[in-house]
Amino acid sequence: MAQWYEGNHKLFREERAALALALPLLRMVVVGPGFKINSVCMLKHEYAIVHGMYNLHIPDSWRQIEYGIVLAFPRNYPKRPPEMFCNDPKLPLGDIDRHIMGDGRACLGVHGEITMRWLLSSTIVGFLENFVAPFLAWQACYDACQKAPPWGERSHFAQGILEFYGEIFGRPADSSVIGFMRLLARRNRPKGHEPCPCNSGERLRNCRDHRDLLYELRERVPWQEVARDLEVLERGD
Repeated sequence: MAQWYEGNHKLFREERAALALALPLLRMVVVGPGFKINSVCMLKHEYAIVHGMYNLHIPDSWRQIEYGIVLAFPRNYPKRPPEMFCNDPKLPLGDIDRHIMGDGRACLGVHGEITMRWLLSSTIVGFLENFVAPFLAWQACYDACQKAPPWGERSHFAQGILEFYGEIFGRPADSSVIGFMRLLARRNRPKGHEPCPCNSGERLRNCRDHRDLLYELRERVPWQEVARDLEVLERGD
């Protein structure tokens, strides 16, 4: 599969120009195998990346904090968003309590949630504003208070997935959510004669609380991303 920038030079130029205007401390380039993302992670193939310093403005303050970051673009960008990697001593690698994985990857949310939010603003500047900035603001508050802020995070791993899907279905974050996830994760649209997972005893076509919501969410959350989240739950991660 070819890289996205090989078939869409115009998009690459536009994204690079918009980034340079909005955040001049970050650069968008194409790098080859062997490029070091951070102290533990190295690219195995050619990728488009964004790297440099993100200048975070602390709300209601004159303070600014610079964070070293790298964004790696997927081959099918902009259908899927970039991944964020930390490359800064202020962002300790492998600190799960701070939602930073061992390779420096930032945990920005549940797969389905990230994709749903990404589709609302599918540009690199939008990604930095809507995903990277809140993540780094949370990290800055963590450092200032020496504890996790009471906002802007979900539980880790499986429980965080249940929390997200529980929210969008208006259900408790427990195993009952999995039935709704299974319907969202199907390639084909669920049939109206199937029982609604809410345990009301109603068929899906007759469950006013969930029928329309389910079909609406299938338009907003790609089934492939729900399937990825469901796989995590079924593995018990």
